Amino acid sequence: MNKIILALDVCGFKEAEKLVKETSPYVDVYKVGPILFLQSGKEIIKMIKDNGKEVFLDLKFHDIPATVKRSVESANELGVFSLTVHSVGGEEMLKAAASVKNRPKIWAVTVLTSQITVPEEVIKRARLAKACETDGVIASPLEAALIKKECGKEFSVIAPGIRLAEAVDDQKRVATPEVAIQEGADFIVVGRPILKAASPYEVVKSIYESIIKVKVVL
Repeated sequence: MNKIILALDVCGFKEAEKLVKETSPYVDVYKVGPILFLQSGKEIIKMIKDNGKEVFLDLKFHDIPATVKRSVESANELGVFSLTVHSVGGEEMLKAAASVKNRPKIWAVTVLTSQITVPEEVIKRARLAKACETDGVIASPLEAALIKKECGKEFSVIAPGIRLAEAVDDQKRVATPEVAIQEGADFIVVGRPILKAASPYEVVKSIYESIIKVKVVL
């Protein structure tokens, strides 16, 4: 599966559909966050799947264990590929989410890339997520290699905070696509560098061609 996840951080169904059709040669998984999901709901999930692609539902579930478990069950009924829960929900909540049979992949959010933190906190949350039998974590590309070392190569690291060059925005812990893959990220989540481009197709093609040449150093 292609390592690029395109974050559909747009407000409209038509804009999202246009992006999926334009970038589909180089993207297999599309991230749907709360804004787009609240605006388009099941329709956006169906559109992505009808185009032969997978859905990463990024709603960061964080509630009492029973509610999170039911949320995962509901997401499973939608046929999504993966979803997020927040690691700060704790052991009981994470285990409840992971206990759902035939569920989507569950990726636990460690620390948002817009926040400054120490690597030890990210590793602590990654260890907890693995112990609770989730499939991986959402973490800065800067911590990918450390997580792989602590949790094993089979434990997935999904890295947001991807930038093509130095940028001034609300993200603090960032890296280029090549660095993220080299550090061990299994998927990179790319949004603004593609969404804001004059030609999203050309940018995603360029990212794809750059990362397929990268050798992972672990």
